[in-house]
Amino acid sequence: MTSTPENRSQRPWRWVLLLALLALGGLVGWLLSRPQPAPEAPVAQTRTRPSTASEEGTQSALAAAPKPPGVEQPAAEPAAPIVDEVRVEKQEVCSGEDNLITVRAHTPDGNDAYLHYTVGDGTGQRLPIRVWRNDADGSYELPQVTVFTKNNVSVTVPIPPYKVKECEVERLVNVMSRRMPNAEDDFEFFAKVMERPAQPGKPAPRPFVAARYVWTFDDEAPETTTGPLVSHTLLAHSGAESMYTQHLIRVDVYDAAGHKETGRSSLQVLNTSFENFDKKGIVTLHAVGTPRFPVLDADGVVRQTFRLYHRFHGPVRLTKVTTVRAFRGTDEGPPPPEQVDVGSLPVSEVPEGKGTEVTVSFDTKAEPEVFAITYSLEGVSTDGHPARGTFSVMRPPPRPTQENSTPVSDPVLLAKVKRARELLHQEYVTDEDIFRLEREGKFADLKVDASQKPSGNTAPASGPLNGRPRSPAGK
Repeated sequence: MTSTPENRSQRPWRWVLLLALLALGGLVGWLLSRPQPAPEAPVAQTRTRPSTASEEGTQSALAAAPKPPGVEQPAAEPAAPIVDEVRVEKQEVCSGEDNLITVRAHTPDGNDAYLHYTVGDGTGQRLPIRVWRNDADGSYELPQVTVFTKNNVSVTVPIPPYKVKECEVERLVNVMSRRMPNAEDDFEFFAKVMERPAQPGKPAPRPFVAARYVWTFDDEAPETTTGPLVSHTLLAHSGAESMYTQHLIRVDVYDAAGHKETGRSSLQVLNTSFENFDKKGIVTLHAVGTPRFPVLDADGVVRQTFRLYHRFHGPVRLTKVTTVRAFRGTDEGPPPPEQVDVGSLPVSEVPEGKGTEVTVSFDTKAEPEVFAITYSLEGVSTDGHPARGTFSVMRPPPRPTQENSTPVSDPVLLAKVKRARELLHQEYVTDEDIFRLEREGKFADLKVDASQKPSGNTAPASGPLNGRPRSPAGK
């Protein structure tokens, strides 16, 4: 095409426009390629005004709202107990003379069921303590009181001061205790009168020979014995309501002239009924057998009567009774126990209080391989809680003979066995019999030369287990 003057005059402007567009595009690209600064962080706003009642209510509601399932929240630790009073019986005592300390406390939340106490090295809410003066400088230190609640959260306070004088008592009466075998609430108590050792330049204490013992358990009526030993049932006064039961035992020892010496002891007993209910929600059924140890009749049958009882309100209805038979061992070991549902016992309900009695038997001749039969009880309380308990009827150990026993070679023990048979008018005596007679002082006058060799007629030993019989060999 041939250009005209008009076309030639428009060409420069087209180039100018094209160059301007290119320059504008380059400027835009440069601007877009520049690094952008990071955005500034938002400024936190701090509340300086007090929360309104509406906001506090909302926060409380959120705090009290149920937590998501599967997320366990740690339980709040209970507050420490508050000690209301520590009472001292006497403001002045001689060195070694007991002084009764009584503690009264409570918890801030009102749940006093877990309260228990220590006073120095002893335990109990009412505890007789003895403080001795230092022989060198006459100094002495009073113990402290510690009160515990749930999870053993505790508080410790001092005992109010009292004076321990330089004098010493002539004699002390120590009261010792042990839980009886095969029993939950039966205890045995032993009183021992201890004379002050003779000291140079001081008169010897007057002779004291005990003639009778008057025992007082808590606030019950006194019991009198002629010997230093007594057994007693310590029942929980509020069995389902506290983790520990508190008991104070007192004995007044009289000689023939009427002079009196007094000893006291405190027992703080763990209440297993409360513990099982608190931790497992189970009402515990207890059982006490009569006789305490199994006795084999002439026909080879063990018959025992068991008193079933519990410590909760209302009766417990038995719903299931199971027997578990344990077998005697063989060379390969004992077979596994055999469990059988027996349906029911002659009783179907255990009332509150003293409970009820049931008699069971174990024919050892009909079941020669069985060692023991355990009755497992299941039931339900009046308020719907499960109840559980067990008791066992066992095969007594065989009577000792030369073939099944090791003869007693200790002349002292042999003399005790013979004396025990004479006193109890029994052909066989048990370790428990010997232990009881020894605590009663029945062997105090035995004159035995421990170095002498035993004669041929010695008693077979059957081991130190409670209830094992002992008798001269061959019988």
